[in-house]
Amino acid sequence: MKALILAAGKGERFFPFNVFRPKPMFPICNRPLLEWTVSRLIDANITDIGIVVGHRGGRARNYFGNGQRFGCQITYIEQPQPKGTAHAVGLASDFIGTDDVLVIFGDIFFSGGAIPHLLDAFRERNCSGVAGIVQVDDLSSHIRAHVEKDQSLSSYTYKPRGGSGQALSGLYVFKNEILSDLGNTSDFVPRTQYGIFPPEGQEICDVIPLLYGEGHALIAAELPGPWFDMDLPWHPKNVAFMALAEMADGLTESVVAPTATVDPDARIRGPIFVDENTTIARDAYIEGPVWIGKNTQILEGSHIASRTVIGDRCKIGPFAKVSGTVDTNCHITYLGEFSGIMLEEGRVTHQIQLSGIFGERAEIGAGTQVGTLRFDDAEIEVEVQGIRRKAPGFTGVLFGDYSRTGIGAMIMPGRIVGPCAMVGAGVVLMKNVPPYKAVLVKQQLDVVDWSPNIYER
Repeated sequence: MKALILAAGKGERFFPFNVFRPKPMFPICNRPLLEWTVSRLIDANITDIGIVVGHRGGRARNYFGNGQRFGCQITYIEQPQPKGTAHAVGLASDFIGTDDVLVIFGDIFFSGGAIPHLLDAFRERNCSGVAGIVQVDDLSSHIRAHVEKDQSLSSYTYKPRGGSGQALSGLYVFKNEILSDLGNTSDFVPRTQYGIFPPEGQEICDVIPLLYGEGHALIAAELPGPWFDMDLPWHPKNVAFMALAEMADGLTESVVAPTATVDPDARIRGPIFVDENTTIARDAYIEGPVWIGKNTQILEGSHIASRTVIGDRCKIGPFAKVSGTVDTNCHITYLGEFSGIMLEEGRVTHQIQLSGIFGERAEIGAGTQVGTLRFDDAEIEVEVQGIRRKAPGFTGVLFGDYSRTGIGAMIMPGRIVGPCAMVGAGVVLMKNVPPYKAVLVKQQLDVVDWSPNIYER
């Protein structure tokens, strides 16, 4: 059995975090989402892995290399144009050879039990293939699976109008003999809800009715949770919550490296993991479970909230407050308050309140404030590709890679700051900022006479 991960798409709805990386390379608890998938495969004893790459594929190649560091062998297959998931599998025919194959969409998070469950169903039913199925509350964002009484898949509907039900998960197992049928899919997705435009591309879902009609139906296997399709730019926070819950189950007692230093006046409640050469100063308050990387400083009076991950070579505080995930070599300094996700080498100066997701090497000027609540107390909305979408449970902003703010900038909740952009000093940002743009305040100043005579009244 080989595995094929599909990670070539442009992820345009994931803006602003798709510009400098493929979506599957977005870090979840300081590990790319793709690494979570690779680890699941290795745990299931599948070590011959192909990754289909396209947009910014060099990020995946540079991170994983040949896979030896992770205990597997990785082959890369190029898909220069995103022509669909079935097309991607076809491009990998030389890699797959005569083996059966497990196909996984690169932008989904799933439990460690999902792959073994799928493989068990494949062996027990001795079928042409198995499709992982999940229960979702809103089918309008997914592909509905039409499952017959014998668990065979007969058809699908692409993103129907609302309702709950069974959806395709993006995990499949195929017998080698039926892979040729993936080349017989349409060049668009015909089975949409009536009145909805069909998306372009050769997609795996379109092989379902073909196989059913030929008497080689795929079998539906409901996957154990959790499962999440990371599609929109605020979704990494949803995925991080799931990953943190899994990590918390594995941290039942504190683990402190011998070279780490924890001041006796630091207050620790609950289990923590502290890596080599890290220092926790006096009056730091840490609520476990918390994970802190190597060579990191948690300075005096800082507060680290429960289920927080802090990477290597970070500097937190003094008197900072952090909740969420903070990647490698980030600084959150004096009286900085941060909640959300910060990617590597972020710089947050003093007296700041931040919430949301902040891209790599972002620099936040002193006194920057981020709104977390609308005046009408409604859910935060984010404009994605010209469409305003509700972002349930999300607070804060979406701040692109290599962007920055000036002193005293204020950003309203739900706004997107594109990569390589700047929000100038004193700006109250009410709209999204495109990439490579700066938003500046124009002031009209008056210079008036001011002499000692003013005080002689």
